Amino acid sequence: MAAVGGASTTILEQIEMATLPSQQGLNTALLSKTSPLLRVLQENAKEDTGNSIRAQVRYNRNKHQWYYGSEQLTAWRTDATTDATDDVGGAGATTGAGGQFAQVEYQWKNLAVNVRITEDMLVENSALNINDLLNIESIDSIPERDRKTIFNIFARETELMADDMSNAQAYALANQETGGSGGLTNGGNDHDATGGIHSIFSVLDSNDLGGFSRTALGTFQDQAGAEDLGLLSGYFNTHNTSGSDPADFTTSNKWQAKTVNVETVEDAGGAQHNLTKELLGLALHDCAQGGIDAVDYVFCNPRIYVALEMLLEGQVQRDDTMSNIGFLQNMTWNSFGTTIMADPFIPTGSVIGINTNHTYLVNHEALNSQFSGFKTHPDRAVIEGQLKTKSQLVCDDRAKNFWIYLGATPQVGGTSV
Repeated sequence: MAAVGGASTTILEQIEMATLPSQQGLNTALLSKTSPLLRVLQENAKEDTGNSIRAQVRYNRNKHQWYYGSEQLTAWRTDATTDATDDVGGAGATTGAGGQFAQVEYQWKNLAVNVRITEDMLVENSALNINDLLNIESIDSIPERDRKTIFNIFARETELMADDMSNAQAYALANQETGGSGGLTNGGNDHDATGGIHSIFSVLDSNDLGGFSRTALGTFQDQAGAEDLGLLSGYFNTHNTSGSDPADFTTSNKWQAKTVNVETVEDAGGAQHNLTKELLGLALHDCAQGGIDAVDYVFCNPRIYVALEMLLEGQVQRDDTMSNIGFLQNMTWNSFGTTIMADPFIPTGSVIGINTNHTYLVNHEALNSQFSGFKTHPDRAVIEGQLKTKSQLVCDDRAKNFWIYLGATPQVGGTSV
């Protein structure tokens, strides 16, 4: 075996170099093998610096004018009219009063996973205690059999450490609050795990996000100035036969995802709890708003996925990109070009659509999956280290995403799952 490290490296540094992947290899090891939602976000992740993450949101369009010949041009840029509502740093940046742009701000969240090798593990497998190991200058001086055993112990623990970190991120992303009130499911609208990055359901629900309430940037309106409810809200109102309990939608907020709860809809015609091709298609159209900037991934629990695969039989094909990295439970709906994937972390009653142009993971440049190095503990018989990352889930256009909530007894195509 070639020598690892040099005269200036400690034995623990030599073991780290021999067993821990390079930074690029470590980042690859952290790519999720169990959650396609996390894997898609990891593949499209960005890097940033600073004490918070800021993103620009455009919530109004410029004025326009059709003109003839030398007619005076009066279509001015859509700007705030006073300093108090200035869209660059004034109250308008928070309230949405006037202007075109607002700035959302997200706070970083830290995640650490510990790796620990006990003295018992060393003694029982290599006949070395911690002091024996630390007093060795070069890993090459350890008999080959014991050296391989030590490498295997450390390598296995670091492999588990990487899996544990991606698992923690997957759980945080798919965390869904159930103990509160309000929100789409009436179980609470703040879905973030304690101290964790934003849950995807916090992005999709009615809670504040990025320093903005859902109503802060106004509502969608048509060219005549009337409220534009969008397709999902319209679907709910059409099938909500009572019209009052629950109440019909009357507005659609710009700083809120497209959502519908078909558990609560009062409908004798089969819409309650039911995911149909019509409903899924309306959700995809609603987020695209007639354009090409559309949802590119739909995620649902495997129970929903299996039934949906049968419902869409003959209308789908495999997404080779996702299949090639191991996520074989996928299908691209030919009508939309959207990839639908089974994610075991997504609760059974939820179907979500994500536009990765506007919803993405951000990692801090200075703490993006960094390993602390192996070190001894002053009052414990262990060698340990920490894998750390600083990140956040960011969205700059909530309305480009959707959430269909089917409830506790979901159906697909009229069949219970």
